[in-house]
Amino acid sequence: MKPMLFLAAAAAMSSAVPASADNGQRFDHAAQINAYSNVLPRDHARACFDGRFIAGANRSGPNILYVQSPKGAIFRLRMASNCPALDDAHKLTMRSNGGDLICSGDPAETVAWTAAGSRRCYVNEVHWLNPDERLALATAVGR
Repeated sequence: MKPMLFLAAAAAMSSAVPASADNGQRFDHAAQINAYSNVLPRDHARACFDGRFIAGANRSGPNILYVQSPKGAIFRLRMASNCPALDDAHKLTMRSNGGDLICSGDPAETVAWTAAGSRRCYVNEVHWLNPDERLALATAVGR
């Protein structure tokens, strides 16, 4: 009787254990990082951020605006023309043709929320600042 119980238990356990056959597929970590590189921007990837959430903004002259995403990325926006509403804004959001996702290289518009209401300002160019450009910007501001 004991050998029958042992065989029944062995058969039950072998059917519950998944097969561990090697089918030759390997997970490619480098390809995964390159494919989903918004977390770690690469030179060939488009850096994007959600235009509804802007952590900070600073102007540099009448046509340049720097914005910081909540994750810390900094983008330079080249405005189509002077936008005086940016001086009085208590909140900024951004939109592009695709919606709320703002990517480097795309045209967009800022929405400056002021006491008088919202004002739209058009952006000709969105540019993600790489680490060297951020360092140069921080050095220039510190002077």
